[in-house]
Amino acid sequence: MTNRPKVGVLVTALLEDDYNKTAHVRPMAQKVADHIAEIIGKFADTVCPPLVEEEHHAEAAARMFNAEDVDLIIAVEVAYTKGIVPARCFLNTTAPVVVWNTQQIEFLPENADFDLIMLNSGMAGVPEMTSLLLRTGRPFWVVTSMMDDPKGHQQLADYIRAAGVIKQLKKARIAVFGHAFEGMTDLMIDQLSLRQFVGPVCWPVEPEKVAVAMREISDAELHALMDKESGRYHIDIAPEQFEQSCRLALALEKVTRDGKFDAVASFDQVWLTDPRVGIIPSYGTGRLCELGIPCSTEADITTVTAMLILQGLAGQATFLENYVIDFKRESIILSHDGHGNPAMAANPADVTLKHSIYYEGVKGFGAGLEFAYAAGPVTNLSLVPVQGRWRLIVSEGESVAIKPRPVAAPQMLFKPKSLPIAEWCTRWVEAGAPHHQALAFGHLADKIKIYAKMQGLDLIEV
Repeated sequence: MTNRPKVGVLVTALLEDDYNKTAHVRPMAQKVADHIAEIIGKFADTVCPPLVEEEHHAEAAARMFNAEDVDLIIAVEVAYTKGIVPARCFLNTTAPVVVWNTQQIEFLPENADFDLIMLNSGMAGVPEMTSLLLRTGRPFWVVTSMMDDPKGHQQLADYIRAAGVIKQLKKARIAVFGHAFEGMTDLMIDQLSLRQFVGPVCWPVEPEKVAVAMREISDAELHALMDKESGRYHIDIAPEQFEQSCRLALALEKVTRDGKFDAVASFDQVWLTDPRVGIIPSYGTGRLCELGIPCSTEADITTVTAMLILQGLAGQATFLENYVIDFKRESIILSHDGHGNPAMAANPADVTLKHSIYYEGVKGFGAGLEFAYAAGPVTNLSLVPVQGRWRLIVSEGESVAIKPRPVAAPQMLFKPKSLPIAEWCTRWVEAGAPHHQALAFGHLADKIKIYAKMQGLDLIEV
């Protein structure tokens, strides 16, 4: 989920026909088109056909965009263009469209000549372009700004990133080890609906593969990981349990990478009675998160999908659930037994690997993670199906510095951005949030809103 987005840059201008005789500005117009491509190139790999003036130019642009499988088309009119010209491109492509309504100058000076007007008159044709998009049923979004305005560039960057996440989710494969935790209604979903409206493929993987893979881990691999973790974490677990936990972690990684999976939804308890495994894999699933492979427990598919969304927007994500409301500090403790993303710890040197206090298998208690998450701005995200539609529930807040409790779990004290904690809790549960949630650093609600609009998902901000 870290690929750079790919954008098709469609720049149009009507310079010469039976009535318009301004072909002499073509080199200047192409220079403007090149500058537009340079701006967009700061945020994405670009596919840039020459300046589009006629239908056959637009047809060639469409072929380029399709051949390169662009995530997004950004359309710009440097000068008025007959709508039928970009229509040829739009009708022959399927990528999302952002219309950048832009010009180079802040205003038209009193001594302006018509050449200057020609190269800054995109607004003359943008209504015709957006009208044709509406009439043909093609979704689109608009950014209006001066060409060199950083605020406008940021808006473009947000659309580009959202389009990249949409494309990545369409290609994403989630490995499902075991089954959803029995009786948890918020984990009961239609996987085909998720594939159709959000993107990821859910692929069942036999837990047997992990047990077999454990035997294939070499002693050299095993001891290298044990030495690495001993050098950066506190190890508070019996040596044989530490060794088994590291072997299981390597096996989980091997099966996930061999299957070319982008994320994992794991029913961790499935291995407790298997004598080849016999422990909970909390350390291993947390390690996958650190490696950039989001992982949920209890085979929670929707929350690991939310983690994929956040990872695409912010680079790292973790898995949490509500623990205890802190009415004294207008906050709530978020955590999950043994599992979390140690890359997001307040201090990696303070991370402890200790035996689970929740789940005992035939080989004892496996290693879990215990640490406090780093302080700073954060965003919660949940994904839930509601009466046939998919809904994102998002909330911004702060991670407050805390001393972790000795409960063998990663922990965060989450303080909502604006609401008192009682009102936040009420609104969070009224929105339909499941009992798990994804979380990333940064205030990301505006970016998530753009993603939701482009993907066609409902959104509630708490």
